[in-house]
Amino acid sequence: MPAWLAAMTWLVANDVWPSWTALDPPPLRVSQQPRNKESRSQFTISDELGHKVGTVWTTYRADETAVRRDDLIWVEWLPVDITPLRISVSSDYTVEGVLDEFTIRVEAEEADVKLRGERFPSDFSFTFESGPIERAFKIPLSSGGLITGAFNPFSELGDLRVGTKWRMQVVNPVALLTGVGNRFMPLLVEVTGEERIATPQGVKNCLVVESPNAKAWIDADGRVQVQEVTLPVGGTFRIVREAGFDEAERVKARRTPLGGRRTKQR
Repeated sequence: MPAWLAAMTWLVANDVWPSWTALDPPPLRVSQQPRNKESRSQFTISDELGHKVGTVWTTYRADETAVRRDDLIWVEWLPVDITPLRISVSSDYTVEGVLDEFTIRVEAEEADVKLRGERFPSDFSFTFESGPIERAFKIPLSSGGLITGAFNPFSELGDLRVGTKWRMQVVNPVALLTGVGNRFMPLLVEVTGEERIATPQGVKNCLVVESPNAKAWIDADGRVQVQEVTLPVGGTFRIVREAGFDEAERVKARRTPLGGRRTKQR
């Protein structure tokens, strides 16, 4: 009996209790967003060896009623032969910083898939489109009220403190495109501590946000400086904020025809 009680205590402390105590996702940090003006960020995606494999361009635009986040991701190389990839993600938040709608489109040479989601009182309702195929399904909000893309999973978040936990769902674009693996990666995320890291603006003290498959360093202004995400196909990717924003390269990535051989070999 004592051994059984000890085992159950360990299970509750290490598995069940963190899930019970997880809160709703923290709100988008809207107070820092300039009204009716774009806030712009650019990130470099690197693989486990430090090779650049892609770029992320992120913009925010806020008004009196909502905040819009748009991500354009250009992926030049992956271990699977589906690159180059163009991934477009749009996320609409309420003025309180709560995700209301989410759309991700993944384009490759011979494929174009789209996933749309809308918040309802108890779930997110999704529609998945791939050519003539259209399927609908739902994910309970209890499994994560924040939906993001795998190549830029964390938003500019407010109200963070050590010990805060929340649930979120990360969409795997490789699985959307290939049908291999889970399209959603459910994460239980926790703010575990603080670290000083180098950023384009100098050394900053950042809160560390962790889960088994993702990690981020977020500064005192709520800006994500560095992210890491591990995908079932491709391994771990590191997404690092750059100093500038190259509009010409973003336009090029948006307009470049998809096709031909992969642009890089490892």
